[in-house]
Amino acid sequence: MRPARGGTSWTMLPIACGAMVLALAMPDLSAATPYDYIAVGDPLESELRVLDLLDSDALGGRIRLPHLFMRPVQPIELEGLGNPPESTDVVRRISLARIERALGRDRAPLFAPHPLYVSTPRLLEYGSEAQLLELSAGAEGRAEWNRHDRRLLSGSGLEGRVALGLDRLVAFSHYVIGRIDNAHIFADPIIPNNDVIALTEETYLSYTEERGLWGAQFGRSRWHWGPGEEGSLVLSKTSASLTGLAFRVHLSALRADAIALSATLRPAAGEQLAAHRVEWQPADGLRIAVTEAARYRSQGWSPLYFMGAIPYVMVQRLLVQAEPDSLSAYRNNIITAFDAGWRVAEGTRLYGELLIDDLHVRSGKNPNKLAYQVGWEGVGSLGGSRLGWGGEFTRITRFVYTSWFGRDYQSLGRPLGFPIAPDMRHVRVRTTWDPGPDWQLQLLATHTDKGENELDEPFIPHSPRVDAFKFEGVVETTREIEARARWWPASGVDLAIGGGYRWVENPSHVLGGKTQSPTASIEVRLAR
Repeated sequence: MRPARGGTSWTMLPIACGAMVLALAMPDLSAATPYDYIAVGDPLESELRVLDLLDSDALGGRIRLPHLFMRPVQPIELEGLGNPPESTDVVRRISLARIERALGRDRAPLFAPHPLYVSTPRLLEYGSEAQLLELSAGAEGRAEWNRHDRRLLSGSGLEGRVALGLDRLVAFSHYVIGRIDNAHIFADPIIPNNDVIALTEETYLSYTEERGLWGAQFGRSRWHWGPGEEGSLVLSKTSASLTGLAFRVHLSALRADAIALSATLRPAAGEQLAAHRVEWQPADGLRIAVTEAARYRSQGWSPLYFMGAIPYVMVQRLLVQAEPDSLSAYRNNIITAFDAGWRVAEGTRLYGELLIDDLHVRSGKNPNKLAYQVGWEGVGSLGGSRLGWGGEFTRITRFVYTSWFGRDYQSLGRPLGFPIAPDMRHVRVRTTWDPGPDWQLQLLATHTDKGENELDEPFIPHSPRVDAFKFEGVVETTREIEARARWWPASGVDLAIGGGYRWVENPSHVLGGKTQSPTASIEVRLAR
């Protein structure tokens, strides 16, 4: 990401914070829509993840945990018909407090208000259940410092959300007035010589069945498919926003969820993405899923890809069968992934994901392009507080996500899957301590090895044989440790401050170089 230029971007967050703290005292009009989507990457996802580490029977049907490895989810899918549990252990109690405070903003009529946890109202909620207008304003962003650089992350700034609910039809838009990476290239900045513009990264129309059993979402959004916490391998919360149409369905009898997504990555070039996924929960504490994605070229979404009902590997065969001389036009690039999460004991889960980009079992002339991720996470009590821990290992070999004929898995220069790719090895370890619902302390440690292979460097057929599991060129190694303190006293108020240290060997792949620096960060999420 580009460093922020000038001082204007840096003043936006403090001004917005002060304005939003004052706005939290404003009265509200009581109404809400449970049919919008919880944005991928919302801190609420971490609390749902904690509850999924524990036996769900103790929730008494109050909170449901659907397709957590296939996000986004909607409030209506989480809100059960049960009454609030009369008593719970401290591990569940902290998560329930944070979840109840958030869901109270978008409460369905049958989801009874919690007597203890009151939600912060939105700036404006006007109308009835059948017709509702919601307005929300706030500030969100993250600023980072080290000895050599300072930056305001892309998307940081003032924000506004508008939602219009017409029964179960929702029109939603999230606007940002803030710093966007390289904004001066494609827009006129609000402030000269800066990257501050007005933009939306989440705007959609959606329709949902009354009980949330099926729904469709059309517009610009993010998706995260897979069990990975920091990022997943096919579609990750770390990717750029995509413009597309997603249709999902919940099959209650099978305890399964399915989704089909069609998206356009580069409209002028006709570069399209199709992806579908089935997630099955055969038992409480066990989730198994398979994902398939295809990159193809067409001036619009091809019907056989769009419907998502047949394996994509067959689609190219059907198209070429009708036009035998059209292989180059219909050539696609398919990746397949398998993932699972298993709660091996109360409070402990193992999970993993395997991605197959190319697998050549008959010939070693072309490299096998593979990626995999394994993780372990747990939660328990420590006196009257909660202790959490976890570790995640991700390995992405050379040439993953690339394509020699132009069907790569990237958007705006970023992978659709894991953010550090290809040609890398990454380890992340964390521990968290929550003395109560309002406070959290976290310690993070990461180790990353990154080779020189990049998204714009595919393997060309008939090139000399390459072992994709060996790093290319000089390996850059980064080690980092960070401690964070977080204050989350209410829905719509989430502040964090962090500090740590970073060591880099062979920076920018220059052999023998070394750098090290203290780091600091401030993260703000304020919404009214």
